[in-house]
Amino acid sequence: MATTITQSPAPDATAVTRPLLVLGYETTWTARTVLHDVIGTAVPVPTLRAAGTRSGTLSLLYSDEALAVAAAQLHRKAARFQLTDTDRPSVNMLYVCSGTISLSLDPETLTIWILDVEYSEVNPA
Repeated sequence: MATTITQSPAPDATAVTRPLLVLGYETTWTARTVLHDVIGTAVPVPTLRAAGTRSGTLSLLYSDEALAVAAAQLHRKAARFQLTDTDRPSVNMLYVCSGTISLSLDPETLTIWILDVEYSEVNPA
């Protein structure tokens, strides 16, 4: 799987990261339907709205500390990021970091690094 994450718009070549592997991709969509309790009725009345955009966690694997730290620093910027995956085009998206960004050393190998990024999909601006 070839995954590329690019700061959007990319100011220079350092605004790109290519993880060795995407270890995890978790996504959810929040329903935005509103239910109204109406006096005199036993069943709520819905106001139907489409679900929101994707949000979740990306778990990215890096072969060494320098690449992992650079990817963490990239994600710490106030920026949008374009995720492109050639093997799984359904995960392609423009996103922002919307929660924690955590970096950890793999406890089994003690050489590879894992970057977890909580994200929210956004529309192009």
